[in-house]
Amino acid sequence: MRRRIELIEGQILPCGFGSCLRAAMSVDLFVDCANEGGDISLERFLEGIADCGQRGHKEALKIIWLCCSAGVDNELEPSRIIDLCFRLGFSSVSPDADAHGIVARLESEHDSACESLEKSLAAAGNMYGMVTKQQFMEWAELTAPQISSTLSTFMHNLLFHGKWLKHRLNFVPFEYPKLDQKSDIFEGVHPPNLFALACASPQMGGKWHNLYSFEFHGHSMNRLQYSILGYSGPTVVVIKTEGGHILGAFTTSKWKRSKDFYGDTNGFIFQLYPTLSVFSPTGIDSNFIKLHDGLGFGGTKDMPRIFIPASMEDCNAGVMDKTFREGNLLPVEALEKFTIDSLEVWGVGGDAAIEKGLASRKEYREITESNIYKARVIKDKSSLVEDINLLDTKLYKHREEARGRAEFKVDDAHGGYALEREQ
Repeated sequence: MRRRIELIEGQILPCGFGSCLRAAMSVDLFVDCANEGGDISLERFLEGIADCGQRGHKEALKIIWLCCSAGVDNELEPSRIIDLCFRLGFSSVSPDADAHGIVARLESEHDSACESLEKSLAAAGNMYGMVTKQQFMEWAELTAPQISSTLSTFMHNLLFHGKWLKHRLNFVPFEYPKLDQKSDIFEGVHPPNLFALACASPQMGGKWHNLYSFEFHGHSMNRLQYSILGYSGPTVVVIKTEGGHILGAFTTSKWKRSKDFYGDTNGFIFQLYPTLSVFSPTGIDSNFIKLHDGLGFGGTKDMPRIFIPASMEDCNAGVMDKTFREGNLLPVEALEKFTIDSLEVWGVGGDAAIEKGLASRKEYREITESNIYKARVIKDKSSLVEDINLLDTKLYKHREEARGRAEFKVDDAHGGYALEREQ
């Protein structure tokens, strides 16, 4: 425990974080105690611990703000907030974690890890890129609801050594995504943009199982459909364009071929780079997913909001539709069009969800293969003869013409007919 705290305080968290956290945890109760003329240290400590997670994400967001502002600043640079949350995410490690490995990854990657989140938060602030506490909390509620769990998870791991009693928690623990296969989109041990996605949804944390990628399965809509059809777990589709932009969609619906839209309100579409923007359902329309002559999300049958045609060329990413909130999926200069550089589909939601999804896909494939086999095997041969009606075909027309001729007779010895010709 001591070694772990020394590692966290000395090499991962910002200098002076411990003092800021203690002050932030006790600030409200300190005023109450002062007014009452008392000093209740233990009670203040427990109240502060509760504020870090057990009382909900809003209280945790307030603590994060106070740790960055020291209770003095009314406006903050987004980079200060995001950097702290990123470091808290790294700090939520087990006591036996590789200290040198953690620090090395942090030093090599943390400067760029938060870029998309920083730009997203800055866009919610004023013209100078500064944000107030209210703007930060509103942004987190809409775009990064899981970011408060970086603090809550850190505190829980610190106090209880990572032993989870999930039925007693009032927050979803923050988990850094772990890819089970090499990715062309998310590069590095802890890819920068994965942290942003983990903040966007609690189902993005933990294990990611690759279902499809250009590198391993080829550039083919048929291969894409074969890889995902029947899979029933939460899924994230991630697209990297030739312009370097990243966008995608998240769904919890089982994948199926359909000319009509299907899906539910648990999904959303997003821009991930150069900035994080999450577009949740509006409740007006329900055109969530369409997988038939291509892959589409939102919009209409004729023009989905995001559309990848069967050719996987001339793709589209619109600004508005009635199913998802309005906003740019691509920078304005892209003019809503893009060419795919890489496309990947991942099963997410944790080990149990992935296992269930893979079992569902296996069952779907078995049923499909069985139906194909049955279609190829004709058990009743008489129906085949009736359909073909061999007696009316030119192939056997000579038999009818031969009947009635004097030299025509049945050849019983050979099971056919014979003609006796004069020598």
